[in-house]
Parts: sequence; C-alpha cells; structure tokens
Amino acid sequence: MASNPTGKELLRASLGLFRQDRHLIVLPLLAAVTALVTLAAAGLPIVAVLGTNRTGVIVALVAAGVLASSSTLFFNVALVFAATDRIEGRTPTVGGSLAKAWGRRATILKWALLSAVVGTVVRALERRLGVFGRLLGLAGAFAWAIATFFVLPVLAFEDLGPIAVLRRSSTLLKERFGTVTRGGLRFGMLFGSWLVAAIAVVVNGAMVLPASRVLGVGLVAVGVFGVLAVAMYASAASIYLRTILYRFSTGATVPELGVDLATVLAPARTSVFA
Repeated sequence: MASNPTGKELLRASLGLFRQDRHLIVLPLLAAVTALVTLAAAGLPIVAVLGTNRTGVIVALVAAGVLASSSTLFFNVALVFAATDRIEGRTPTVGGSLAKAWGRRATILKWALLSAVVGTVVRALERRLGVFGRLLGLAGAFAWAIATFFVLPVLAFEDLGPIAVLRRSSTLLKERFGTVTRGGLRFGMLFGSWLVAAIAVVVNGAMVLPASRVLGVGLVAVGVFGVLAVAMYASAASIYLRTILYRFSTGATVPELGVDLATVLAPARTSVFA
C-alpha cells in the first residue's frame, strides 16, 4: 500500500471513526445552534443601542461574528479532541472533549477575532467594488476556506498566535494538497448525494401539499430533518478527517481501525502529487 493516504482510504477511516462516536453529533449541533443564538443575542442589542447607521451595523456584525465564530470553533475544537481520543484508543465523551476545548479558549478567541476582521474586510470590498467585488469575495472566500483547512487541529494542539495559525495551516496544506483534494472530493460526492436526496424529499412534500396536507407536511418534515442530519454528520466526519490528516502530516501514530492506517498514514517521503 502506498505511503500517502488516498481519498477513499481517508474517507473510510474517518467515517469508521465517527461511527464509533455517533453520540458526539451533539457537538456540531450545539455549534450550529449556539452560533445562531449568539448572532441574535449579540447583534440585535448592539444595533438597537448604536442605531441602524453604517458604523453601528459594522460594529454589531463584527462583535456578533466574533462571538458566534468563537462558539462554533469551541465545539468544533472539542470534536477534534474527541477524534484524537478515539484515534489514540480512548473513548471520547462530550464532557471531556468540552473541558479540553475550554482550555484552548484564549487561542480560539484570538482566531475568531482574526476571522471576523477578514470577513468584515471582504464584505466591505464586495459592497464598494460592485460585481468585481462580489467575484473577488467569492475567490477570497474559497482561498480562505482552503488555507484554513487545518486550523481546527492547529488551534487544538499548537500554541500559536492567529497569524501563525493561518501560516501553519497553509504550510500543512501545501504538503498534503493532493490528499486533501482527494478526500474533500469524495466527501463532497458522498454527502452531496445524500443532501440532494433529502432536498428532493422536501420538494416532493411541497408538491403533494395541495392534494394531501398530512402527507405533504410529513414529507417536508422528514426532508428537513434529513438535510439537518446530513449537514451535522458531514461536519463531524469532516473534522475527523482533518484530525487524521493533521496527525499524518505531523508524524503522529494512528492505530489499526479497520484500514491499514499505520501504513496508509505513515509520514510521506515522496511528493503527494507522485
């Protein structure tokens, strides 16, 4: 077996890991819920106090964005710790994972501040530059998503400032770009197909509503639940994937988990593009 992991092997390994810890789906669920609650709780009062002028809106967006991003990062970093426990042979718990993430709260907050500043700058450029700004914003968002692929495990395990975190994530990405691409594409195809199926159920439910309200509402409810379930499952499994790749990139050991990870995830000596 090749020393570099393939997308298929990483997908199988990460999904296999998370299936052992399905109860941890509560962490990405809490991340989504707390982000929405925090945005509303922080943003609306600030706008009410400062008014609806441009400065007030910007302050509200930045403040609410920092708090919402911090809460989301907190639960996602907790899931990184849970994945690490599973990889190293321990049984992860929600409480234990949250406690470890709490120990990283200062690092998480600093990164959230940087993310909020970057997001505010991008949105300002989009408004000022019109269509070109929107295209620039899309390109910037894509580049940011790629460059920050390894941010979660770096936040969990490395004591770095926010700029150094971004630099570290980018460096790891360059080393494993081929692996990340293969794994990401397979994740996209798998969860994308599930998402399309769930959306199709919602659409079918909406179509039958005029003829049968009970059946239509039931189908819509099942479809919406499916969309949420796929989104939460994809988020959790993706974090497990990033944790595996981070350990691979940093030379950490990975035990046998149904796939020959000891070989598949051994530190590479050849280019990932080979």
